[in-house]
Amino acid sequence: MAIALKNRELEDYRNDFSILKEQASQLSADLSGEQFTWKPTQKKWSVAECLDHLNVGGRLVLDALQKAIESGHRDGIVGEPPFTYGFVSRNFPKIMMPSTRLKMKSVRLYLPAPAAELNKESVVTTFLQLQDDYIEQIQRSDGLDLRRIRVSSPAIRMLRLSLGAWFAVTIAHEQRHLEQARRVAKSPGFPAS
Repeated sequence: MAIALKNRELEDYRNDFSILKEQASQLSADLSGEQFTWKPTQKKWSVAECLDHLNVGGRLVLDALQKAIESGHRDGIVGEPPFTYGFVSRNFPKIMMPSTRLKMKSVRLYLPAPAAELNKESVVTTFLQLQDDYIEQIQRSDGLDLRRIRVSSPAIRMLRLSLGAWFAVTIAHEQRHLEQARRVAKSPGFPAS
């Protein structure tokens, strides 16, 4: 049973991570190992690589957020919603959404393992656990000032976003790559089973 949160923003984030967990489960449930690792072209990712990319990047970001949340509690950086974010923290999540037309190359630190090395059960289990871990950190963030606690990107240290913005960015990023994985499963040549 989920604990009650005082902050509506965090409640929305928690719901979004729960939905992402359900969507990944539904997407992968009926895929065979061959389908899971199939690539439309050598330059495009498989469903497995889309999820592994989220696992790799998501874990690095989550570790940074967890440290910031611990520091926020220790240092008493509390605040009352609603929080108003600066320009970058407000707009960076928008460019990560599936609807954006902006193409982005993944930074090396977040690259997935090659599809042939990925096991469906392991990748999916890791992804589902990652969502639970994000939900736990969201619950731990309740009462903290989501604007004043700032966290550097593990990949681009100069990119510093507010804690609340990182939750929004992560959700948008996961939505983007789950949509990419869905397109892979609908690609011409996708294995029948």
